[in-house]
Amino acid sequence: MPIQVRRVYGHPLLRNLAGKVAVQRGPLIYCLEEADNGSELHNVWFPAESRFSLIEGTGLFSAKICCRLMGSGVQHTRSEEGALYQYDKVAGQLQPQRLTFIPNRGEGEMRIWINER
Repeated sequence: MPIQVRRVYGHPLLRNLAGKVAVQRGPLIYCLEEADNGSELHNVWFPAESRFSLIEGTGLFSAKICCRLMGSGVQHTRSEEGALYQYDKVAGQLQPQRLTFIPNRGEGEMRIWINER
């Protein structure tokens, strides 16, 4: 019996979760990790209409199923130069990024609630 990948949304009164979504498959909540998706995960978005493909895990996740976003998400990137606060729109660009969601392995940056556009 196949297990669906589902989106989980927080209650609208939870301000920290506004515009964010978590990914669930069966009883597991999946996350993005730096090891698979790079750093600055707070700058990653994925489209609301996107779908997921299931992939076989490797290494630590062999014999486990991971979820990969079909198509790509995007990450806002900018140079390290410049002031902390700016008066004009922050220069930068949106880079396509392949996103892989896994059960948490506990290494590096990790994010469960992801921006959805």
